[in-house]
Amino acid sequence: MTTTYGDLVATYLAEPTPATLAALRSAVRSAPGFTPDLAADALARPLLERGAYGEAVTALSALMPGAMLSPSAHTVLAEALTGAGRTDAARREESLARAALSSILSTGDGTAARPWSVLRVSDEYDVLSALGKRSRRQSVDRVGSRHLDRHECEDGSELVFDVTGLFPRD
Repeated sequence: MTTTYGDLVATYLAEPTPATLAALRSAVRSAPGFTPDLAADALARPLLERGAYGEAVTALSALMPGAMLSPSAHTVLAEALTGAGRTDAARREESLARAALSSILSTGDGTAARPWSVLRVSDEYDVLSALGKRSRRQSVDRVGSRHLDRHECEDGSELVFDVTGLFPRD
């Protein structure tokens, strides 16, 4: 029996452990269309602003499964589905957006000692937004075998993300 993306999501949601998250993330990284520089909001926002909800749903759905676990992709897809009158599907995407954000936050605490692990750069900005933070300066440092993306925030705090998965293996 072949395990589907839906199976992996259901398993993670039922049992959100590091192991189930790792299996899901591995599948997403290998998914057709996965890109570490996903810009779902930039793709959909012009369509949403002119009320082309169906077109936005189609465009965003075409990004899946590579956009799976992207808080912003699921959020903007929920917005498009709501506009298209598909409230049950929109609620499901809203739930997936919350789960995606929670999955990132479960990987650490945002410090250099325990950075949050992300699949893509936009995930960092989704976390910053959810925490009410704005990045003033961003820098990537190599620490041992890891690549850490540090955000110096406007309020003086620093939040750190592990972006090792975005770099080719050495």
